[in-house]
Amino acid sequence: MANITTLQEHAMWTKAGPIMSRRTESDIALLEEQAMATVGDPAPLGLWAFATGTWMAGVVMGGLYPATTLPGLAPVLLIFAGLVQFIAGLFAYRRANSLAATAFCCFGSFNVTAAVIFGLWTANIVPAGGLTPVLLGFLLESFAFIAFALCLAALRTNAALVLVLLTLGIGYALAGIPNLVNAAGTAGWDVIGYIGGWFLFASAILAYYTGTALVVNSTWKRAVLPIGGEP
Repeated sequence: MANITTLQEHAMWTKAGPIMSRRTESDIALLEEQAMATVGDPAPLGLWAFATGTWMAGVVMGGLYPATTLPGLAPVLLIFAGLVQFIAGLFAYRRANSLAATAFCCFGSFNVTAAVIFGLWTANIVPAGGLTPVLLGFLLESFAFIAFALCLAALRTNAALVLVLLTLGIGYALAGIPNLVNAAGTAGWDVIGYIGGWFLFASAILAYYTGTALVVNSTWKRAVLPIGGEP
């Protein structure tokens, strides 16, 4: 057990977020280490779940396949890229990693939302035209902001995660523009969306690599695959 020293209550910043505590920084650091050491790292699972849904959507949004293919991605987006990634985020909260937890829960929720939208389109419950694409544009731009905010936070961690979030934010922002201006299907605007789709593809490939590096390095207990910073 840690030797707890009682102090006057004071504010502290931790990986889990800001806290008010009467414990010393060394005591808090010990508790963080215990949280990390007693729960398996969910980051590889979360990264691979994110990557699987993102690259599949990215190649469609990049113009390699017609947009009518997107509803076919609903099962993958709902189950693996959505619910599984969200569960990984919950385990990251238990591991006192607010950055990973927020990212996985946010992007897992995004994929579940996208799957529901595609399902509603397929069932003709929600029209694919009208203002619906504009609302999808709002969703994409909102998550572009979230990706950029998380990228800023990730600058304190490693280069691999920064690149995942940076390319993701650019991809969401560009992919959302044709929908946001209600110009999907217009040649000039579609090019912007296609570029965004390929940024999403790049983000997914980087996420696959980052997840692989975390698993391999943990198994070998050394930095076999570099990530440019701390895990």
